[in-house]
Amino acid sequence: MGSLLVVIGVAGVVYIWLRGARANRLRWLQRLDLPGTWNWQEHDGTLELAGELSEGTFRKLEAGVESRGEWRLTGHNLSLEPSGGKLETYDLRFFEAGKIGLQSGDAEARVYVKSPSNVVPLRRGSG
Repeated sequence: MGSLLVVIGVAGVVYIWLRGARANRLRWLQRLDLPGTWNWQEHDGTLELAGELSEGTFRKLEAGVESRGEWRLTGHNLSLEPSGGKLETYDLRFFEAGKIGLQSGDAEARVYVKSPSNVVPLRRGSG
């Protein structure tokens, strides 16, 4: 009987921890606010992310070369998989709202600034 109470207690603690971790992840994703248009600060280039807070489609334009495909955020890694191309993985660094850094495996670091949007989301009332 005592071991059953220990198992139930451990399961309860794990459940509460997982729920808190999930809520913290959601708050972090909302603060990142990745979907939108990001301008490369040092050079001429844009990265447009569409979809959910942690995945969707992308369009990247650099030096007149455009690529499109799927993006996904896993932990602090932003993966861009162009259609028919090679998977690119970047370490995402959050500086402040509307400003992120992406560093590739070959140590190339880029700073992106989010373009302001003139679209205002409307919340529907509950009644």
